[in-house]
Amino acid sequence: MKLGFFERHAVSLYAMLALLLGAVFVADLMVALGTAVWVIYLVPVVLAFLAPRPQAPIVVAGAATILVVAGFLIDFSAGTFDVDIAQINRTMGVAVVWVLAVTGTLFIRNRLAIRAQEWLQAGQVELARQVSGEITLPELGEQATDVLGRYLGACAGVLYARTGESFTRIGAFGVPADATLPTGFLLGEGHLGRVARDGETIRLDDVPAGHLVYGSALGRGTPGRLLIAPTLDEGTVNGVLEFGFIGPVPAEAVALLQRTAGPLGIALRSVQYRARLSELLEETRRQSEELRTHTEELGAANAELEEQSRALQDSQARLELQQSELEQTNTQLETQTQMLEAQRDDLARTQSTLKEQARQLEQASRYKSEFVANMSHELRTPLNALLIMARLLADNRTGNLSAEQVSFAQTIESSGNDLLALINDILDISKIEAGKLDLQPEETAVRPLVEKLRLSFEGTARQKQLRLVTEIDQGVDTLVTDPLRVEQVLKNFLSNAIKFTDAGEVALRLSPAPDGGVVFAVTDTGIGIAEDQQQLIFEAFRQADGTINRKYGGTGLGLSISRELATLLGGEIEISSTPGEGSTFALVLPASCDTGSPPAPHRSVAARANGSRRPIELPPAPQPAPQILAVPVPAMPDDRDAMASGDRLILVVEDDLNFARILYDLAHELGFKCIIANTADDGVLLARQYLPHAVLLDMGLPDHSGLSVLDRLKRDTRTRHIPVHVASVEDYSQAALAYGAVSYMLKPVLREKLISALEQLETRLSQHMRRVLIVEDDPAQLEGLKHLLAGKDVETVGVSSARECLSKLKAETFDCMVLDMTLPDASGFDVLEDLNADQSFSLPPVIVYTARELSDDEELQLRRYSKSIIIKGAKSPERLIDEVTLFLHQVVSELPEAQQKMLANSLNRDALLEGRRILVVEDDVRNVFAVTSIFEPHGAEVQIARNGREALEALDRIGAGTAPPVDLVLMDGEHDDGQALEAAWPGSRWPRRRGTGPG
Repeated sequence: MKLGFFERHAVSLYAMLALLLGAVFVADLMVALGTAVWVIYLVPVVLAFLAPRPQAPIVVAGAATILVVAGFLIDFSAGTFDVDIAQINRTMGVAVVWVLAVTGTLFIRNRLAIRAQEWLQAGQVELARQVSGEITLPELGEQATDVLGRYLGACAGVLYARTGESFTRIGAFGVPADATLPTGFLLGEGHLGRVARDGETIRLDDVPAGHLVYGSALGRGTPGRLLIAPTLDEGTVNGVLEFGFIGPVPAEAVALLQRTAGPLGIALRSVQYRARLSELLEETRRQSEELRTHTEELGAANAELEEQSRALQDSQARLELQQSELEQTNTQLETQTQMLEAQRDDLARTQSTLKEQARQLEQASRYKSEFVANMSHELRTPLNALLIMARLLADNRTGNLSAEQVSFAQTIESSGNDLLALINDILDISKIEAGKLDLQPEETAVRPLVEKLRLSFEGTARQKQLRLVTEIDQGVDTLVTDPLRVEQVLKNFLSNAIKFTDAGEVALRLSPAPDGGVVFAVTDTGIGIAEDQQQLIFEAFRQADGTINRKYGGTGLGLSISRELATLLGGEIEISSTPGEGSTFALVLPASCDTGSPPAPHRSVAARANGSRRPIELPPAPQPAPQILAVPVPAMPDDRDAMASGDRLILVVEDDLNFARILYDLAHELGFKCIIANTADDGVLLARQYLPHAVLLDMGLPDHSGLSVLDRLKRDTRTRHIPVHVASVEDYSQAALAYGAVSYMLKPVLREKLISALEQLETRLSQHMRRVLIVEDDPAQLEGLKHLLAGKDVETVGVSSARECLSKLKAETFDCMVLDMTLPDASGFDVLEDLNADQSFSLPPVIVYTARELSDDEELQLRRYSKSIIIKGAKSPERLIDEVTLFLHQVVSELPEAQQKMLANSLNRDALLEGRRILVVEDDVRNVFAVTSIFEPHGAEVQIARNGREALEALDRIGAGTAPPVDLVLMDGEHDDGQALEAAWPGSRWPRRRGTGPG
């Protein structure tokens, strides 16, 4: 509302009135009682007419009355004038003042009412001007909220229009675009729905934060008060307005919204009607256009029908002529029909014979598959026990076998694995012939596949002093196929190439096929194959040299299986060979493996003709060029042939040859000799053979995980003392440190870290004395542990309280700490927490050795600090010796004899299997004996069930609580009751089971 000058400066006006009243009062006091100075009090009363509040004249009149009476009383005491006259005059003056005050109050109220009416009318006129004309519904919403919001002084506003039984937001004012504002509401839903239902304006004070957000580029806020009003169309609510105010809601705001409810509602209805009318007009125009199009189409159709009618009349004439000709040929057809019926009968008899033959062939194939499967089971059952027992003998856990006897056991195991591979080949042939070999096509990257094959055969090629080369042309990236089957075929090619090549090289080259596929070509410089033998080698159990005194062994199944797999993959195998010069076997695969249709012949290679194969026309071996990516096997020399007595040796187990070269050079800089292994198995063999002073180990190796190398080294009494530093791109630090690694570094590793690790190794090599801190409050137990762990190279220091422990660790350095959880001044948890929080402590590997029973939560908490947890009880001294010698990196042969015996007993146990119960479901006594021989020496208890029924009964007893629970079930997958056991198995009730069937 627009204010006048004195209303905008009300404070100044009130100050002037107070000053004037005071001045008149002072003047009244300064003159005699008979002087009518008090008449001037009428001036401030009249000036109060200009005040914005109606109470102002009354307040001024009251103040003037008080001052008149006060002046009279003061002058009366002076006695200078007739009191009665002065009293009458002042009474009349006071009456006049109050008459003027009442008149002024009414005047101000009337003025404010007139101004409010003008403000309301101006708001109505402004709103009507903004929403008039041809505007859309969103434009009306934006203009209405903008006009009313600015006119009311609101900080934010929203307008919702009715669409059926719901209301949709059509405009907003002062609300950021990303504010969470509802797009609509239903009748009766919330305050908006209540206003829409009742048609009454409501005002909300003390609105909580987040109700309605207003904002600008500089900030955001939430209004403290809300005003929600409806818009009406002939008494029906067709819209709802909501405005937010930072300060108080203007008194005239409700009146303005009530006055504009009708016009705004009518404007909403008009805009909606115009929009609907526009839609109807557009629909009418579209229908008119479609009608015109249909009319033209009908005209064209009529013309076409007339043309077709004339054509039909001409056809009818020709048909009448043809009818006579058909009648003549009908007699001939009847004769031919009789002949065809006779041929049909002959064909039916032939089909019946073929069906019978197909049934007999299918039955024979089924008998063959069942025979092969049964024979596989019967062969694998004793073979399974043979392999397990041979492995146990080769491990020589008790140490009572000679080296020759261990070699015999390893030979038995190797021969058994060869026999298992032969059984697998026979099964593959059987599955392929029976059509039961399923493929798993997927998008396959060729580079990782080639790299995996290179690493697999690199060692074998090096042993025969052959050069293994892999080459990949540009443009050969991926194809959709079964990678396992492709790898199986290529492994057969590479294995044959290396086996039949005595000198030169074996190369795997990949090139794109003309139709988008890939050609995998394996070329060797071996003995070659005569042309008349190139067809026979793909037949089962056939070889180029089939004599009994042949030089090269083999079953003759590999190429036969490879040919069938290539056919299933939608490709084919081509061969080109010259005796004495070498051979090339090429696997040609399409870009995508289609398992639902037979493969089409490849047009870029020789096709099969009359049961024979022609040599493929492969391009010559590519010369070094920018478009060829050559990956030759690097000759990675190391120091294994240059070792001398007293040399300090480091073993690097790393498949990344570039990083291995960096470690090799760094070891030489620091005065170490270095040998390198690319696979996990080679790393373990080299560690056992050379007994290096340290091992630098990678986790991601091509054959096994680096954790398996670490575990095998630490379980072997000959290598468990060797410090192992791990460097890997994956974080397995907790597991590696628990296995006994000295440090764990994440790749990429800074050179400074590598130098620091090797310098620490040098310090450790020069340090002969190891120090162990024992924290135990029981004096007898403390002395016993010191005696148990002491040795010529081990110094034991004992403390009996947490305070002494922390003091020792701050002042001295220890290689290992044995901690009891129950101490007189603090618990073991407190000690570990203090050590972990205070960086000034040098925290060594901690072995918790306690007599108290730990809960699962306590054990999980300890795992954050302790490398190992040992519970006092049976066999705990052996495990303590095992863990302490592991973290001290002590050579087992240099330990006292008593400690060596305790360590041997501990290594034969397994913490993960100690006290576990395993249910074995197996009907073959040989396999039962083999499995029992594996688990029982590790501390596990084995329970036997001879069939599925006994297994179910055992599990029912466990479920009923009458038998102790089992932790693992090993079940023969080929058992007679296996399906019944699997069907009756409640998955969430029993422990995890593993199959132990053939293979």
